[in-house]
Amino acid sequence: MKKHSTVSLTPKQQRFYETLRSHIARRRESPTVAELQKSMKLSSPRAVSQYLESLEKKGLIKRSRYATRGISLVSSAVKSGVQMITIPLIASAGCDNVSVLAQRTFDEYICVSSDLLQGRKKQRVVSIKAIGESMNEAGVNDGDYVLVEVTDAASEDDLVVAIIDGFAVIKKLEYANNAVILKPVSSDPVYKPIIMRRDFTIFGRVLDIIRRPQHGELEIVPLVSGGY
Repeated sequence: MKKHSTVSLTPKQQRFYETLRSHIARRRESPTVAELQKSMKLSSPRAVSQYLESLEKKGLIKRSRYATRGISLVSSAVKSGVQMITIPLIASAGCDNVSVLAQRTFDEYICVSSDLLQGRKKQRVVSIKAIGESMNEAGVNDGDYVLVEVTDAASEDDLVVAIIDGFAVIKKLEYANNAVILKPVSSDPVYKPIIMRRDFTIFGRVLDIIRRPQHGELEIVPLVSGGY
């Protein structure tokens, strides 16, 4: 399994991290607590410290407690040349049926290495939380995140996100005659395919599966290829 740096961030943590990273890239030195407080318009140095503590626990930064400019980005990302980017969590999508409303929540971000985008534009990639177990044999379990390229250009056997009457589903794409089949990938017969007209529009194609273990950081899970 290929390893990537991947963590989840709240919107405020995401903005703080982007400000910190931009400062270091622009000035070639880390900001002081006072500079971060001013640029982020925070009420106190303690608020800055709380953000720094959160980012440090998530493995995104390291701090030297006794240096004025003692904040550094994680050495593994710097040494490998990996650029960290933040991707919004925009919705939940049902794997079992169409009972999960596709709403853009933007209440969380995931921070990933840029190579996960496989050369695609950041603006065209979002993350979606999977609900249900009908795609478990494709590696998508309840509570996982999927990294999705927003596009209607999907091929047969791709894992896709589809919007049906305002509801989002994650399914395997198949074609038959004049129909689009959104197929579950599970041995449980309770899960049934959804059959749509051939001109049905796909929301996006799944690039990667991001699993949240019970403890620790998020984990990248390779897509299952070949015969499901």
